[in-house]
Amino acid sequence: MRLLALGVAIGLFVGAPAYAQDTEAASGAEISGADLTSKQKMEFALETVDQLDTAKTQVLQMIEDAQKNKDVILLNCLNERLGLLKGLHKVAVDAKDGLAEAIARENVDLEEHNFRKAYIARDQGVTVAAEAEACIGQVGTSFPGKTRVIPKYDGPGEADSDFGAAAGGNTRPPDASPLD
Repeated sequence: MRLLALGVAIGLFVGAPAYAQDTEAASGAEISGADLTSKQKMEFALETVDQLDTAKTQVLQMIEDAQKNKDVILLNCLNERLGLLKGLHKVAVDAKDGLAEAIARENVDLEEHNFRKAYIARDQGVTVAAEAEACIGQVGTSFPGKTRVIPKYDGPGEADSDFGAAAGGNTRPPDASPLD
């Protein structure tokens, strides 16, 4: 399952820098597709939609595995990431459609705007896919239904019959102030 999630993250990284500045440069500078042709922008948008769809499918597979293992914590984490990926996928599809319309109208500003939307959706998709992989690592130490706590009393005398109760059976803590 970890290899699957890693594949999602790596798959989303491949190809992005070929179309625009790398992620470090894009975070500090404006994203621009000015040096790209309309065809290259459209190819980028189509690849983005495909990659986000693949990421959604792979997270759904991880969710299915978590359901089989009855791992509620992992399931909650993955469901949250799936919702984010669905939203990013919708943004990418809308950007692709808007890009096609802008190309048909020969509207360079709208074309650039939709390219940026697709680029940001891909960039955020990489982050969310990595977070989905991190969900597995975060909860990898939890074993629902298998954890057992055994209290052990190491003090003088016998342990109380009611766990947490005082020797006289009173569960009220002592007064904090003598002025009560």
